[in-house]
Amino acid sequence: MQSLAKKKQLEIKREYLLSENVPFAVTEAFRNLKASLCVSLPKTTDGNATTLLVTSGRPEAGKTTVSVNLALMLAESNVKVLLIDGDVRKGRVAKYFGQKAQPGLVDCISGQASLAEVTRQYSDKLSFIPCGSHSPRPYELLESDVTKSLLAELKKEYDYIVIDTPPVLLLSDALALLPETDGTIVVCRHRASHVNDIAKALNTLKFAKANVLGVVVNDYSPPRQIKYGRYKHYGYYNDYYAPYYENKETEE
Repeated sequence: MQSLAKKKQLEIKREYLLSENVPFAVTEAFRNLKASLCVSLPKTTDGNATTLLVTSGRPEAGKTTVSVNLALMLAESNVKVLLIDGDVRKGRVAKYFGQKAQPGLVDCISGQASLAEVTRQYSDKLSFIPCGSHSPRPYELLESDVTKSLLAELKKEYDYIVIDTPPVLLLSDALALLPETDGTIVVCRHRASHVNDIAKALNTLKFAKANVLGVVVNDYSPPRQIKYGRYKHYGYYNDYYAPYYENKETEE
């Protein structure tokens, strides 16, 4: 039986999912983000999925909320979308959907489970793969030929793939997946993430030859604050060092 604390945590996670109960401003913000990304990354002509990687500089930036809701918004365009929890050390994607994290990505790559066993269906157009069991060598697992072959197979089945990854300044796991992706989004928290950390994260990704599409700013508080329940003001700006998009999330 789940403890009351775990049940409450799951309820909070589900509240962050886009739904009919979410204020219009929040849904519209994610719609604007999707539109900007689709313009920045037109659909591929080779029939393979457009693959997006989401990361942050430090923990507690809200990157998983952005990953999950971006995948949900993409799926509204009548395209097949796959959300992958690439944070194999501390993945939380499964919690948003009220499901268990195992078996998942790690189990599939290591041969402990089949692709069909780890792929969960959330809606007609959205599927997700949780992080799975813990691995003693996450980076080596993610950069392996098995992972590359798996992603190549998945790209033939979906139109968009969104991969949630660990903070790039703490772990190198995200860098292992960069070569297999088309674009990268960096998430930071307003008045919590340091400018130097954001710059370091961007420089790290640039050095790794990532195609950085923008920075999502979480928990943004404008001078004149407009509140919508749990959520605050939202906006989006598209520039390399200062594309801002606001969302509120209390955990990774």
